[in-house]
Amino acid sequence: MAVLRIGLLGAGVIGSAHAAVLQQISAAMPGCLDLTAVADPDPSAGARAQAAFGFQRVYTEGHALLDRERLDAVFVCAPTAFHAAYVEHAAERGCAIFCEKPLAMSYAEGAAMVECVERHAVPHQIGLVLRFSAVYNVMRSLLDNRNLGVPLAVVFRDDQVFPIRGVHSSPWRADRALTAGGTLIEHGVHDLDLLAWFFGPPVWLQAWQRNVAGHPGVEDYVAVELRFANGLQAQLVNVWHDMVQRPSNRRLEIFCQRGFLASDADFLGDLTCQFGDEAEGLLAATEVLQRFQQLLPPSMPSALREFAGIAYLVQDFAFVEALRNGHRPQPGLEVGLEAQRLAEAAYHSAATGRGVELASYFPTTPPSARP
Repeated sequence: MAVLRIGLLGAGVIGSAHAAVLQQISAAMPGCLDLTAVADPDPSAGARAQAAFGFQRVYTEGHALLDRERLDAVFVCAPTAFHAAYVEHAAERGCAIFCEKPLAMSYAEGAAMVECVERHAVPHQIGLVLRFSAVYNVMRSLLDNRNLGVPLAVVFRDDQVFPIRGVHSSPWRADRALTAGGTLIEHGVHDLDLLAWFFGPPVWLQAWQRNVAGHPGVEDYVAVELRFANGLQAQLVNVWHDMVQRPSNRRLEIFCQRGFLASDADFLGDLTCQFGDEAEGLLAATEVLQRFQQLLPPSMPSALREFAGIAYLVQDFAFVEALRNGHRPQPGLEVGLEAQRLAEAAYHSAATGRGVELASYFPTTPPSARP
């Protein structure tokens, strides 16, 4: 495949982030990508994306773009309520699909999406970008050190200004008709996936939630206790607050029998480490980046490796390279579906006040309205 013709559905915050890194990939790999068309219902947003990133054509309706353009791949970056229809349409057109998280408005809808892309045999990837984070990849590689002993406890906090304002301003996130829910499904789904990626599938969870901001069905606080097959317990707290000057932040601490790892960076930053009887030490962000660069595929051009701390760049390069080499992109939509299942299990637990045995929990209807 000489040139990948790319369409972008949604030119908002996340769509623009993808467009920026695709433009960077295109510059580093001439003749690799063609930014063919962008669609957004806001004509000014589409025009800005065309001017900034070089898309050849602009549409105000995503399905019109899919019908009229010959594309090799499409990035679905519209509000969650539109994911299913766009994915189905793109699959019918034979396009490879990159779909932003969360996968769908419900587990049942997501399961139909996975069935659709598999039936049409189109390559697909879900936007669980923490799997491409420098600091988390290095932290995960350190956990392979058997001298650490068994993991004992995990504490994970994820906080962000309610993303209807600030740098992630997306007013639609307060509208339950357009969003799958609040802080857990729309942001913390990354965290649920990361924990499963680090420690394997959880076997049980219990959750609690609150709605302080007052947007019906869009919670701004969720706490989840998770148990894994090896007995590990993890505590996850997701918060959408109202402090616009506070940057989006994650704090992950992992306590092992003979080791401790922690970071306040979710993409690139310092990593605190302690091993055995040694004093606590620090892997500076520069060393974290160097270690992560050693984990990257040799095919990544040096002009891109230099910026490997930008997780979206690494993620989109992985998607492009998989398509160019005829490989199956990872993580696929089925991984997004599993993260959605965990989130809906947490909502079910919060609504009922009971823990959930995950082996037998497969929701078949959309989650009930949340406070």
